[in-house]
Amino acid sequence: MTQVLLAVDFEFDLILFELLSEVDEVTIVARPADEVELLALCRTGSADVVIVGQYFPGLDFDVIAAIGSTGTSVLGFGNDAEALAALGIDRTVPSTADASTVAQSLADTRDSTVVPPRPSTPPGSGRGQGRIVTVWGTGSSPGRTLTAVNLGDHGARQGHRSVIVDADTVAAMVATTLGLTEESAHLASLCRLETEKTPPSDISGLPHATIREDFHAVTGLTRPDRWPEVRASVLTAVLARLAKMFDFVIVDVSDRIDPDDDFADPFYDRHCATRAALDAADTVLVLAAGDPIGLQRLVKLLGTDRIESIRSKMRIGITKVRAGAVGHPAEARIREVLARFVRTDPDFIFSDDRVTVDAAMLAGHTLHEANPKSVLNQEISAAVTELLPARKRSRKSGLRTSGPRTSGAGRAAKSL
Repeated sequence: MTQVLLAVDFEFDLILFELLSEVDEVTIVARPADEVELLALCRTGSADVVIVGQYFPGLDFDVIAAIGSTGTSVLGFGNDAEALAALGIDRTVPSTADASTVAQSLADTRDSTVVPPRPSTPPGSGRGQGRIVTVWGTGSSPGRTLTAVNLGDHGARQGHRSVIVDADTVAAMVATTLGLTEESAHLASLCRLETEKTPPSDISGLPHATIREDFHAVTGLTRPDRWPEVRASVLTAVLARLAKMFDFVIVDVSDRIDPDDDFADPFYDRHCATRAALDAADTVLVLAAGDPIGLQRLVKLLGTDRIESIRSKMRIGITKVRAGAVGHPAEARIREVLARFVRTDPDFIFSDDRVTVDAAMLAGHTLHEANPKSVLNQEISAAVTELLPARKRSRKSGLRTSGPRTSGAGRAAKSL
């Protein structure tokens, strides 16, 4: 006897229910309404096989992986085998199949162990040529958003088509930093389009804001309580798609990475976006404030398992560096502390230029727009040069657009 859960599209639910009702050796245990109920049933060991449809509410790669971790097998049902395979479903049956064919497929799925084929290309090679840099760091406000925005600005000024992505599910501030007059949840819109299998194929259809011709922004959530709209697997797909459209993808994330509740289901966690952005990045820029508290937090962070998992692609930046906080000379003192406690050296030192930062924030401009001769502005420009290969600078990339910054896609107005 095969115990089955039906998690298919609404149009196929009744058809499949009637088909399986004719099969003696199949019992339909339940017909869950969404992925929450589906996973709850799988974790109780209620069924041997789950039959899923491409458009079942909440279905994505993470859901399929979570089902597999419970020991429950998955059989796809529908006519788009390629879309189902993209979700991680290896076995499928078309919607035109008769009862005996479905029953046989269920038996084969239940009794077999599917070994994924060896990939023909190295992991990550299927992505576009764009480089993803995730800006992360400690608490105590080291300036993640300010640094991320200005990395994107200088990336464009150095000839790279750049986009800043606000994936901070706690306090999204990219729109405010850039002085955007229309604050739409572009990232939520992109995630929704990805889930609906209708993602944009080029920049013209991308929900975003245009800062300059080669500098764009995908703004974050308009309210923190919208975090369930940014799922880990969907964000990973969004970032991979952006890397095919842009040369430089900068992702601003929250400092928080672990679940708020240790006893909560890790599948439903507002900080999964941070973990997904770290995993998807080619480079992770870890920031810490250049003061005693910030350095102590960095030392503790560098001793965690999470850092070990990203150490090969990690770069360290110390921000707000000033002699008044750590003594003179400030840079030498900071390097001495890190060498002593964690045996490492920071890759980047960013000065504390409060006057330029305040002027830029007040006007909604980048540091270069506020004061191109600022030491901090020049340090961030040098950091971009190290993070990205050199490219011929476009004359247009240095031009400012006049008037308020606007959405770069017609769909952006609908992205709330």
